Amino acid sequence: MDLEVIALDADSTLVTFKDAARRLRLESHMQRLITAIDATPDVFLVTGPDLRITYVNPAFQSATGYGIEAVIGRSDEFLRAPSEQKKVQAYLDQVGRGQEWIGELVNVRSNGETYQAESTISPIFDINENFMGYVVCERDITVRNQLQNELRVERDFVRSILQSLDGAIYSLDCEFRLTHANDGWRHLPAEHGGIRLNGAPKIGGALLDYAPDPARRAELQALFQEVMSSRLAKDNYFRAADGHHWVMKISPWLNETQVRGLICSITDQTRHHELQNQLFQSQKMEIIGTLAAGVAHDFNNLLQVILGHTSLILMSTAAGPSPLRQGLEKIDMAAVRATEITQQLLSFSRASEEKNVVLDLNKVIAEASQLARRSLRGNVTIELQPAPAPLPVKMDSTHASQVLLNLCVNAQDAMPDGGRLTLANSTVQISPEIAARHGGLQPGANYARCSVSDTGGGIAPDLLPRIFQPFFTTKEKGKGTGLGLSIVQRIMQEAGGFAEVESILGKGTTFHLHLPLSREKIASGSTLVQAALSQGKGCILVVDDVDLVRDLAKEFLGMSGFTVFTAGSGPEAVKFLETTAATVDVLFTDYNMPKMNGVDLIRQVAARWPKIKLVMASGHLDDATRAQAEDCGTNLILKPYDMYQVSKTILQMLDAN
Repeated sequence: MDLEVIALDADSTLVTFKDAARRLRLESHMQRLITAIDATPDVFLVTGPDLRITYVNPAFQSATGYGIEAVIGRSDEFLRAPSEQKKVQAYLDQVGRGQEWIGELVNVRSNGETYQAESTISPIFDINENFMGYVVCERDITVRNQLQNELRVERDFVRSILQSLDGAIYSLDCEFRLTHANDGWRHLPAEHGGIRLNGAPKIGGALLDYAPDPARRAELQALFQEVMSSRLAKDNYFRAADGHHWVMKISPWLNETQVRGLICSITDQTRHHELQNQLFQSQKMEIIGTLAAGVAHDFNNLLQVILGHTSLILMSTAAGPSPLRQGLEKIDMAAVRATEITQQLLSFSRASEEKNVVLDLNKVIAEASQLARRSLRGNVTIELQPAPAPLPVKMDSTHASQVLLNLCVNAQDAMPDGGRLTLANSTVQISPEIAARHGGLQPGANYARCSVSDTGGGIAPDLLPRIFQPFFTTKEKGKGTGLGLSIVQRIMQEAGGFAEVESILGKGTTFHLHLPLSREKIASGSTLVQAALSQGKGCILVVDDVDLVRDLAKEFLGMSGFTVFTAGSGPEAVKFLETTAATVDVLFTDYNMPKMNGVDLIRQVAARWPKIKLVMASGHLDDATRAQAEDCGTNLILKPYDMYQVSKTILQMLDAN
């Protein structure tokens, strides 16, 4: 109870007893409220009806830097940044209407520093609904906004990365429902990786619902469940019916240690798959080239023996028509043709020596047609249309045959049901249009043109600009490497010419090979048999690991008047030079030999016996080996060699000495 005692006069006193329970409860409630407000880190301030501050909690001073005495009786506008005047007027108007205002404000601390605050301003009314002012509750959200901005930047960064990827990215929850998809699907076919979209993927829908094939749907579901349980990413390769190759990478979506779902990335690997196959094919071609070089080396040795002995027999055979001589001449011609074939094998291994000579293009197409007839099907006929006069062009004869054979094979492939293959030569003038397409050409210049035409199905116009690109092919898998036409173009460019193509669907294709006309004299073919070998004197050491070739060299060099010694290997030759009493004038060695090759032998001989002249024969040499041999002053001869030329070369070397 509350007891109130009031003295009325000298004899009487007024004593009042009041129930204090309700007041004490209110005071206790107010005390707890004030204690809570004082303890909170949020800023509280209260104004009176005149909108001037009557109360602030301790957090106010911590947040703003102003003391309590400095703010009591002031309007709260001094806390607001000048840019916030519209907001200040807005919340004053709103609380004046008895409504609460919630928003963000930029405040100014006592030191002039600004900060962002989340503010709730509520009007206060007494029991009679008279306006008593307002209460402000504010929280400093500067750090929170900074974190939100950083998260927003990070989110936008991740989103930009996802949008920049070529593939489609789908994120799934634990029920395999879509939670996000980048725009990659817009750049892919409607069906990709076994998923078919008829529009934008629906967020919240099951990704598996977009797999129309039940088997594919079951396969993906099993993969999803496996990744969810193992927490290990898996790659799934899918080949579509249209020939596209897809890779779906399924990764767990982890939040710390918890799996929240899956991330599925689908990319088109068709081009990668094609390049990989082309690489495998290129590697196979490289292996074949290496094998071809080895086979050609062995063939060259055998052909050397055949050509050499045939020539020796022809020398001893009476001139004039006779069955024996005619048979020998045919053997010689067949061996020469076999030599050309080995040189073509070496050209595929890139080991043959390029020899540019002036050729008659009419003769080139005649020889190429003879070679092509052996490989073309019987339902393909070849028609030759040579120019009226010889067409002199300067290029490697093997490369010329290679170009035409490539085009002939392509023409046959374009005519599966048979047709006509035409090789036509003519002289043309370079038009301004052609000169503009192939920069550096002189309009009006005379060029030789060889046109290779077929009557096949033609080439689609959209494919024509790409046919000379390396590895581009329209043939089925395993039917071509895509290198033939790029090789044709490269050979033509190296010869100073260019290639063009014309094609009409359903009617056929024509490749035009343009070569500058040469003013030099057309190279004449070598005579079949000379009357006699050149005669000389001197001592020659022949080194070759093949006994047949070694014996042949000994025989024809002996017939040329030289004294000949032989050795079957490099070490045997060195030992002979160390022990012989004879003076050796010329070392005539093969290159490809076991234990010690020809270059190593030449180096030793040049260092220890510098007066000995050096000659090396080989079917093929790369540029580095050739340079090493020439540095020692070696005279190089291509196998199978002409024994007349060898004897003449050695005689000239000795005469010069």
